[in-house]
Amino acid sequence: MYKAFNGDARLVGAFEAQAEVISETQSVVVGNVEATDALQDATVLTLSPNATFNNERVLRLGPGITATDDGTYLTLSVNDTVAHVEGGFRLSLTVQADTAVVIPLAGVLATQDGEETLSRKTLDTPSITGLSDYADDVAAAAGGVAVDGVYRTGSALKVRVA
Repeated sequence: MYKAFNGDARLVGAFEAQAEVISETQSVVVGNVEATDALQDATVLTLSPNATFNNERVLRLGPGITATDDGTYLTLSVNDTVAHVEGGFRLSLTVQADTAVVIPLAGVLATQDGEETLSRKTLDTPSITGLSDYADDVAAAAGGVAVDGVYRTGSALKVRVA
């Protein structure tokens, strides 16, 4: 090679460096082609059907979800018709048949296990069970009813005051 470049060591060095770059580039290109072949077999998420992929999943937006494509990012948003939970806690709704739950505009929605203070509620046909029958506040206190607790004397509903 030295003879082909008329003994110019600088040209020989440049030619050898160029040959090495071409060899490295070729191995990178071969690796990329192999990776592309593997991509065709990967499971991919697309916005519309694409026959190139063997295992594609087409993104379909459900009710209450919108997508905005700004050319760089696809942003998925949930609108006001979908429940959103804040505060870092889970919300579980369990229904066993068709169920309607009315959420108050303000105030508290009572739970089965938690303690809530309800106000301005009207009970149409109240039924209170499990109240013990005591003659008076002294007997109710002896029976474990706390001050402001409810007990009954016969059919009279009473609140312990002392």
